[in-house]
Amino acid sequence: MASIEIRDLVKDFHDRSGNRTRVIDGIDLTISGETFVSVVGPSGSGKTTLLNIVSGIETHSSGTVELTGSGGDGGQKRSDPGNRSDARVGYVFQDPRLLPWRTVMANLGFVQHERPGWEDRARHYLDLVGLSHCADRYPAQLSGGQQQRIGIARAFAVEPDILLMDEPFSHLDAMTSRTLREHLERIWLESRRTVMFVTHDVTEAVQLSDRIVVLAPGGTVHEIIDVDLPRPRRASDPAVAVLQAEILARFEALEAAAA
Repeated sequence: MASIEIRDLVKDFHDRSGNRTRVIDGIDLTISGETFVSVVGPSGSGKTTLLNIVSGIETHSSGTVELTGSGGDGGQKRSDPGNRSDARVGYVFQDPRLLPWRTVMANLGFVQHERPGWEDRARHYLDLVGLSHCADRYPAQLSGGQQQRIGIARAFAVEPDILLMDEPFSHLDAMTSRTLREHLERIWLESRRTVMFVTHDVTEAVQLSDRIVVLAPGGTVHEIIDVDLPRPRRASDPAVAVLQAEILARFEALEAAAA
C-alpha cells in the first residue's frame, strides 16, 4: 500500500542577513492507500513548500519524509539524505511543462519509453482525458486546457504509486477548470492512486478529496476535514456547496485570527 509519512517536518528560510523565517513548523501527516488528500490554506501557510519537500524538489530543515510504494519496479523514484523513498512518483505542475519539440505521444513516453507497454498505457490515459486524437500533435497546436490534460495523462501513464499535484488548474478559466476536475476525478476513480493535491480553491478540494488538510499561516496543521460525499461529485451538487461554504467560513475565521 502506497503511503506518505511526514514526521515533525520543519522548514526554515534565511535571508542574506541571517534572519530566519519558519514556513513549515512541525507538521505530522500520513496519507496512505487509495485516497485523495487536498492541502489548502491561506497565502503563506506553506502549501507548495510542503509539496515540494515531499517531492524532493526542496530540502527541509529537520524531520522526515518517507514515501512507500505499493510494489513493482522502474518508474520515477527519489531519495533525500535522511529520508526514504521506494515509491514511483508522478507530478502534475501548475503548468504542463510539455516539451514543445515533441509530439503528445512522445511527451508521454519521455520518462518511460524503456518500460514495456508504455504506448498502450499512454494511449489509455489519453483516451481517458478525451485527447486520443491528439497523439501526433505538438503542444503549440493545443489549447492551455488540452495541454494540462496531457500533463495529467502523462503523470498517470507512469503508473505512479503516489501522485503529487501542485495547483494544476490555477492558470485556467473557471469552465475549463471544472471540466478538468471531472476528467481528473474519473481517472482517479479508475486508478485509485495515492494523491496529495495542493490547491487554493475550496471547491476543487471538496469536489475531489477524501480528506482536506487545512494549513494555518506559519505552516502548521490547523485541522483535517473528512469529506464523506458520494462520487462522482459536481460543483453544482448542493452537498458540495454546503461543505464548501462551511470550509470557507472556517478560512475566514482562521484569517481573522492571524490578522
